[in-house]
Amino acid sequence: MIDVRTLSPEMQQRYGVKKQSRLALIGIGLLIAVFVAASAATAWQLANPPVRSKLLTWSVNPEYTSVTWEIRRSPEAEVVCVIRVADANRHDVGYATVTIPPGAAYEQPSYDVRTRAPGRVVELLGCAAGKTPAVPAPEFPPGTENPPQPWTPEEPTP
Repeated sequence: MIDVRTLSPEMQQRYGVKKQSRLALIGIGLLIAVFVAASAATAWQLANPPVRSKLLTWSVNPEYTSVTWEIRRSPEAEVVCVIRVADANRHDVGYATVTIPPGAAYEQPSYDVRTRAPGRVVELLGCAAGKTPAVPAPEFPPGTENPPQPWTPEEPTP
């Protein structure tokens, strides 16, 4: 292969060989460095969210579904989580927004979601620090609505 720097100026002009200015090369290098740094910062934020949550277990009762999940967060952060309960046809039967006050860095909250019918599918749609997470809105069939939340099971009368 021929080193283009060894060609005469006439040959370089004839075959369209142009010298790259040092300033252009530095500019391109800086643009690449900024892009790599921005990509790394974005990847770090996505891999380390301020609140991590995971659905652990749920149990279905005729009037409600009891849900337990875990959260990992900064101890001083108030966390808002959204839970959806759906039936076998994936129609919403319960939807709750739960606020967890500041406390331990790791917690396993439980919540009873009042439902219109027995639930079959439970989703922890998301959790966010200090605000309602950006999650899908409830999708109840036409003519139905979310049962009142929060709800606590009634104690049986003796």
